[in-house]
Amino acid sequence: MEQQVLAMDVRQLDKLSVLQDADAPNLVADMARGYLGRTPPRISRMRELLAAGNASQLANEAHGLATSSGMFGMMRVRQHCKALENLARSPALEGAEALLVQVEQAYAEARPLLMAQLGIQE
Repeated sequence: MEQQVLAMDVRQLDKLSVLQDADAPNLVADMARGYLGRTPPRISRMRELLAAGNASQLANEAHGLATSSGMFGMMRVRQHCKALENLARSPALEGAEALLVQVEQAYAEARPLLMAQLGIQE
């Protein structure tokens, strides 16, 4: 039986909180704002790369998004990005569109959770 991956794992944010101090009390929230601002364009870029059949660049983009998503506790986004990266490194891109849709859905689900956790306003 496959284990269900959390949409949002706040323990990852706790790990990042050690970077904050009196001089940078909102560092994690500021970093998360950057992540949230860069992610939709990255997903669009992955869609363009998929349409162009550029598997190696798609794998690189998926890897980068998996890494940053994991850092902010967006574990389902990370999981789907890793699956997309692995697929893009294989001989064929069959099934990549469905994985990209899962990335988008997982991001849409986890985004408000991350924002609420860090008190980020729209």
